[in-house]
Order: sequence, then structure tokens, then C-alpha cells
Amino acid sequence: MGAGLRRARLWLLLPIVVTVAVIAAVWAQADPVEPVPHFAERDVSIIAHAGAQGHAPPNTMEAFQAAVELGADVLEMDLQITADGEIVTIHDGTVDRTTDGSGPVSELTLAELRALDAGYTWRDEQGGTPFRGHGVRHATLREVFEAFPDTPLVIELKTDGGEAIIQPTIDLIVEYDRGDSVAVASFREEYLQPVRAQLPGVATNMPESETYDFYVRQLFGLHPWWTPPGQLFQVPEHFDGRRVVTPRFVRAAERLGVEVHVWTVNDPEQMHRVLDAGAHGIITDYPDRAVEVLAEREAARGDVRGINPDQYDDQLTRIEYLQQQYGWLTPVMSTVTFFGDEEAYLLLLPIIYWVVNRRIGIRLGVMLLLTAGVNSLLKLGFATPRPAYLDPGLELAREHSFGLPSGHAQNAAAIWGVLAASLRGWPVRIGLVALIVAIGWSRIHLGAHFLEDIFTGWLVGLLLVVLYLWLAPRGARWVRRLSTGEQIAGAVAASLLLIAPAVLLSSRLINVSFPWPGVIDAAELAGASGVVTAAATLAGFGIGLALLHARGGFDHRGPIGRRLLRLVVGLVGVVAIWQGLGVLFPGGEEPLALVLRYVRYALVGLWVGGVAPLLFRRLGLADRLPPEPPTTEPGDGSAHPAPVPARAG
Repeated sequence: MGAGLRRARLWLLLPIVVTVAVIAAVWAQADPVEPVPHFAERDVSIIAHAGAQGHAPPNTMEAFQAAVELGADVLEMDLQITADGEIVTIHDGTVDRTTDGSGPVSELTLAELRALDAGYTWRDEQGGTPFRGHGVRHATLREVFEAFPDTPLVIELKTDGGEAIIQPTIDLIVEYDRGDSVAVASFREEYLQPVRAQLPGVATNMPESETYDFYVRQLFGLHPWWTPPGQLFQVPEHFDGRRVVTPRFVRAAERLGVEVHVWTVNDPEQMHRVLDAGAHGIITDYPDRAVEVLAEREAARGDVRGINPDQYDDQLTRIEYLQQQYGWLTPVMSTVTFFGDEEAYLLLLPIIYWVVNRRIGIRLGVMLLLTAGVNSLLKLGFATPRPAYLDPGLELAREHSFGLPSGHAQNAAAIWGVLAASLRGWPVRIGLVALIVAIGWSRIHLGAHFLEDIFTGWLVGLLLVVLYLWLAPRGARWVRRLSTGEQIAGAVAASLLLIAPAVLLSSRLINVSFPWPGVIDAAELAGASGVVTAAATLAGFGIGLALLHARGGFDHRGPIGRRLLRLVVGLVGVVAIWQGLGVLFPGGEEPLALVLRYVRYALVGLWVGGVAPLLFRRLGLADRLPPEPPTTEPGDGSAHPAPVPARAG
């Protein structure tokens, strides 16, 4: 017995140690980098690759001007250095491919470069050379700065001429005061390091080596502990046989405050694909095509980035049909869905516990708080949309969390499922199953969930019921071996076991945009407050039961008048604590707000589980619980799992 008790105490310490470690790990995560203003102000940036080189010779003033006229937000260009130290816009290290000359750029003076025809080799879609012999020249960076003073630029430092290109480029950025409207890119880290050191306010891309570091980390969920050296990932959609630009990659980048720009995207179908993944910028030779794609998406979806709703078309159409053809059912469905609301359970369960049946009330209360906490954890893990997030016109029930699994379906299956297992008689059980099904279907009608959300919720709820019926007797025996203080510690430990993973899951979603038209507050969507609420109430409820049990418990039986007075006194206390502390404590997802939320809901649980019943006894509204033999039969009050005491009053 002594060794077993010591093991029990060690198990109680484990959640506390784990939670402290998790909080320390989250505290050590990197903060998102500051956004690049001229990119952040747009949902998607159209970045003209070497100017509109699909319409004019690349890296020329003609291409840059065409790009602006065709709707580009940002001009991208390649930089080389001439023999006399001028920074010019040309991609290759030689002039052979783009002019009528030959030789390395670094061996030509600016005058020699300007004597070459930069439109000589460029061909249009018909194979013609409309710019040949028309005086088209490669530009200097100075000319670009002067010609486009208000246009954001991405300037790439080419490495053909060596590191001599770096300092003159930095000097030009400073001379023209373009630090807030220029991003510097390169395929080599050593070319970017002087820029980052001398111009810390200037955005830079992250070349392959740095991007690879991030890519591997995000595969294993370790990216929140990585501090990005730059502000931009400029990547191809696929690299080395792997798809790089995925929703997961983009979300992980957003967690760090980094934008994802994809090159070189000229096909409208590919533009749609990378935008479906959430890309923030399209680097293209044809900015006019990108303009058309964005306009098409805006008209069809109301948002230009994010998940393609076509995969949900059948279900969205079904929901719209139900709402239009069976609109008369909407009030009925709203009533049915209320029986799956956490608010309804929080109102009903104290009534059962204080007035109807203490044991069933404890059983349902513990199950509610466990299933609510688990559901919030799963939502943070899957982070999927609801129908109304993709089509706001379908919203008949306002929600502020992710979709999978449905909380209403899961909670209904768990709570009413436990009640069905606790009651005798098949008619009652069949009625409860029908209620579970109706609650799930109501969520589809109201535009709150997809079918997979409902079925997953039912499955998780059923699994919780099975686990409860299997583990409850074992948990009861374990709890009986603990002192009151250890039972209290167990209640807190159980809540921490829910909160620890929630903090980790929520922290990985910080700064993620979730570009769904129906989402108003992404921070609220990805917050841990739902888990904290359930876990804190569970802790308070368990502490209250432990204290009540140590003081003789309470008997829910008695005249109807005493029971009703109990209910009035108890609910007044709940409202006073819940509303009063809600006014005093700030809301939100900040650490202090979550700590205060824990205190608030722990006090509510403490009141419901122990303080109110003790007050009932003091006021003569309830009696001490009479002695009774212990039992481990699942339907008995001793069958609830830790941290609830086996014979809590």
C-alpha cells in the first residue's frame, strides 16, 4: 500500500512537471518577425519577374513600365556589376543571351553595355522580334530608383561578378532612401549578410540553405523555435521532386511572420494551385494573367488566398438546399442544437447534481469537462474550416472555433451516451440516441459543420464513453487511496494534462492568417481559451468534490421546496462568480488573460462541486450524506474517473 501510494504521488507530479516544461518550451519559441509593409498591405502581391518579360525584353525599362501598366504590385529585377562599378539590371553573367553582343558583364563598362541592343533576341508569342533595333537597353539600378520612386522592388544580387556587387547596391539603397520599399534577394547567404548587418530594416529573402533549415523543421513541427534570418521565402512550387508550397508550409511560415512568394508562375492553373496553398506572392512573367486570376477568385470566393472550396461544393450545395427548401425547420434545428451547446450542459448538469441525482450529476459533469477539453484540443490539431467560414451566407449559428470534430456531435455522444449507459430501459436509451443524431444533423442544417466533422465527433464521443465505462472503476479505486490533498492535486494535474498540449498546439498557429472569407478573428480561432475553460472547470469541480467528500458530502434528496431553493442559491452563485469575474478579468488569448480565465472557471467549478453543496447544508437546504457501502459498479457515484473522489458527496 505504501509503495502504491508513493507511485500515485509520483503520477500526480508528472503532469505538473510536463506542464512546466511545455510552458518553458513555448516561452522559448521565436516571436514572428516584423512584416514587410508593402507586402503585408496586400492579400497577394503580383511580382513582375524581370519586369513583364512575357511582354517585353527582361530587365529593361520597357519591361518594368509594361509590368506597372499591366497591374504588377512589385517589380523584380536581377543585378550585375559592370567593369566600372555600375549596378545594372541583367540576369545573366554575360550579355550573349539577351543582347547582340557577347562577353561577361563584369568586363564591360556601362557605356559598352548601353551600346548593346537588349531587345535584339527577345521574341513574342508569334516568334517576332518587335523590340529589335528600337533602342532598348538594360537599365541601371539608379535609373530604376528614379523612374519608379513609389513602386516596391525586389532586387536580386547575382553572383557572377563576385561580392563586389554588394556594397554599391547597399550604398544606392541608402542614397535613394529605399530601405522601406526594397527587398534584397540572393541565392547565397554571404551576399545577404552585409545587407542584413548594415540595413537591418531592409527585407531579405532566405536562400536555399536557410529555406531548407526551415523546411525540415516544419516537417517535424519544430519551426516555432527557429528565428528566421529574413522576411521572405521565395521558392518554386516543386523542388527536387517534392512539392514545397503546401498549406502546411505556408502556415508554418506565417507562424514566423514570413511571406511565401512562388516563382516563376505563368500558368493560370498553377497560380490557382499555389494560391489554394495560401501563397502570399506570385512571381510571374505575365502580371496581367495574375490580375485576371485574382479577380476571378475574388468574384467567386470573396477571398483570393486559401483553401479551394470546390472540394466542399457538394456539401455546401446540400446545406444551401436544406436552408432554402426546409427553411421552416431552422427554428427547430436551432432548438435542437441548443441541447448540444456547452451552455445548456453547464445549466443542466448543476441541476442534476444539486437537485435530481448527485451521482449521475458527477458522472455527466466530469464527462462534459473531459469531452469539451478533448474536443478543443482536436480542433486545434486539425485546424479545419466550417461551411460558414467558406461561404458566410450559410451561417445560421455563429461559431468561433475550427470545424473538425464537431463539438456538438462529440459532446452529445459523450454526455447523452454516458446518461444512456447510466439509465435503465431501452425506450429512454433509444430516445437519447435519437437526440444525439438530431443534434449532429442540426449542425449541418445551420451551416456549422461538414459531414466529416459530425461523424468524427460521434466517433470520438463514443470512444470516450467506452473508455469511461472501462476506466471508471479503476480510477475510483485509485482515487480512494489518496488523501484529500492528493485528490486536489490530482484535479489540478488532470487539468494541466489538457492544457499542456493545448498551449503547444495553439502556439504553432500564432500569426497564421486562415484566409477563409467567414473568419473575422484568426487569433480567437486559434486560441487555447476553449481548453483552458474546460480544464479549469474540471480542476475546480474535482477540488470541490474532494473538499465536500472530506466534510461528509451532501444528500441531493429532500422535499421539492428545499431542492428548488438549492437550485436558486446555486445558480445565483454561478452567475455572480462567472459574470463578476468576467467583468474584472480581461478576455483574449494573451498569457495573463488565460491564467485569469483559469482562475475564473476553476472558481465556478469549485462552487458547483463543493462550495455550493456545503452552503446548502449550512442553510439547511441539504443534509450530510448518510453512510453507504462503497461500490465500483459503473453506474454508481464511485465510478467516475480521477480526479473525482469515489464517494464524493
